[in-house]
Amino acid sequence: MAKKYYWMKLKEDFFDDDAIEWLEDQPKGKEYALFYLKLCLKSLKTNGILIRQVGTMLVPYDTKKLSEVTKTEFDTVVVAMELLKRIGLVEILECGEICIPRMEEMIGSETDKAAIMRRIREQKKMIESNNVTGTLPGSYQCKNSNNVTGTLPGSYQNVTQILENRDKEKEKDINIIVEPSDDSSSKRWKEYRLGDFEYQCVEMLIQSCMSVFPGSKVPKTESEKEKWAIEIERMKRLDGRSEADIIEALTYATTDVFWKSNIRSTKKFREKFETLIIQSREKKNGQRVNSFNGFPQRDYDMGKLESQLLMAEGWKEKEK
Repeated sequence: MAKKYYWMKLKEDFFDDDAIEWLEDQPKGKEYALFYLKLCLKSLKTNGILIRQVGTMLVPYDTKKLSEVTKTEFDTVVVAMELLKRIGLVEILECGEICIPRMEEMIGSETDKAAIMRRIREQKKMIESNNVTGTLPGSYQCKNSNNVTGTLPGSYQNVTQILENRDKEKEKDINIIVEPSDDSSSKRWKEYRLGDFEYQCVEMLIQSCMSVFPGSKVPKTESEKEKWAIEIERMKRLDGRSEADIIEALTYATTDVFWKSNIRSTKKFREKFETLIIQSREKKNGQRVNSFNGFPQRDYDMGKLESQLLMAEGWKEKEK
């Protein structure tokens, strides 16, 4: 699996934002702002959602645990969380997940493959911008071209070529999805890489299946997990689903009594995604959802129904 690196991007006016300015103006405000940044960093890989997975359970972070993982005093965490919730920098979802709404615009990532290719491009640019042929001794100069790499000794060989060779070796360990081009007459192929997010979703669903039935038929080898991960990648690339929406729907699918017994693969999860995301949001808005047919329930006035039935019976008697 390709290794993926994450970083957080802050705009130059980050600390001029009204919410951050207000936070820093509070007593111990600098500590609260630092605590907020630590929460952001902790949620980088999960697109702004913080929740722990303990065995087969999803366990929300309590104040004590937040204090431990951010190395912040307990009392500071208590006050900071209340202030962050009040100004909308942090939200607590129904299942206890800590959501940081602004994270999507602050997340940056890069695979190790992309990092290597970036360094290769920089190396090529450096070599092209430095013409050393004229300053080398005659024995090192090429007769038919200005490229000196062909006649240089081993220690002077093109660093770019060395990096490219190393990159080819590393490609063997990178998971790649290869699909034909939309143009069927073309022989071109496209490459799509699987990252950590897809495999985290797979592990989350595997744990859910095993918690419902320990003997569940779930992926065990890397190749089997890759097949499940491809469905998540296609949800992002082909269906246009955001990582935040996928996590929201998957969390609902693995915690709802009905759905965690029915969503047994990423293919099924992809098929039922829209139903899951709609029901998840209806539940958050306080609308009751029938776990068996997926439709919202209505609160009927039983007294009114009874009177209507009696009236109907009366009409039947008159007709006789």
